[in-house]
Amino acid sequence: MIVRTKDRPQFLQRALNNIFSQTYRGIRVVVVNDGGSPERVADVLALFPEASRALVTVVTHEQSRGMEAASNAGIRSCDSEYIAIHDDDDLWHPEFLERTVRYLADSSDAGVVVRTNIRYEEIDGDEIRETGSVPFWGDMQQISLGEMLQVNRAVPISFLYRRSLHEELGYYDERMDVCGDWEFNIRVLSRQPIGFLDGEVLAFWSQRPAASGADANSIFDKAADHRRFDRYVRDEYLRRDLSNGGLGVLLEVSCMMNEQKELLLENQRRMDAMQAQLTDALQRLEDTVTRRTSFSGILRRGNTAAAVLLTALRGKSRR
Repeated sequence: MIVRTKDRPQFLQRALNNIFSQTYRGIRVVVVNDGGSPERVADVLALFPEASRALVTVVTHEQSRGMEAASNAGIRSCDSEYIAIHDDDDLWHPEFLERTVRYLADSSDAGVVVRTNIRYEEIDGDEIRETGSVPFWGDMQQISLGEMLQVNRAVPISFLYRRSLHEELGYYDERMDVCGDWEFNIRVLSRQPIGFLDGEVLAFWSQRPAASGADANSIFDKAADHRRFDRYVRDEYLRRDLSNGGLGVLLEVSCMMNEQKELLLENQRRMDAMQAQLTDALQRLEDTVTRRTSFSGILRRGNTAAAVLLTALRGKSRR
């Protein structure tokens, strides 16, 4: 498995603890230090026993080459049958490898994706604290090419696949700063199926919306790049289609469908907000009417009592 890291020793230590806690034992780890301090990586490895360190190969890039180049460097530095990208800030259930390896051993699928949660975190000094967790595509029942064309439904931490795919399809596209995993997933699904292991959540995609600098997630810190390279992938496939035929048109149509879906969802949110405001206004109006009606009733009852008292007093005066 490949661990991509850069100057995040706190996360790297947690990731290696997570990997060494797997119930599956036939592991080999390549830590790709993409432009970070080699000393920091060495300090983290020194915290582990020799038997664990023997499972780790470190590849160091003096200058950062990007996430996809880091993945490729790690893959080329090992000869394992299966590949997984375990970024330094993400986490696995202890049985992730055992269950996914068993699935692929009994299946002809190109790879397998597990049910995944988004894990929200914040950093407080030396502590990484979980602040919440929500399902990632909680309604997903399978990994389909049609849905993958719209948006990535298989983040790296959730995916174990056969190394032979790189021999057939090539490596990650190093021209891309982000979204390279999505583009690779499309290539895989255009040739072979990817399985889905439903049931218990086995992968946790960690996100820190408020973090910045080295501790940030690319999905927030590089949001503009995500939009740019999403467009880049669609344009690349579309150009190929114009001459050869392929997925480009489908990618373009799926993008338009996704944008329309987002627009409909936004309109629905606005309508829900307007309905809530209207309901609140009607409730306030009803409360006001009720108070006024009650006050009028009191006045009427008060006037009746006064009339009765006045009549009684008049009767006494006549006597």
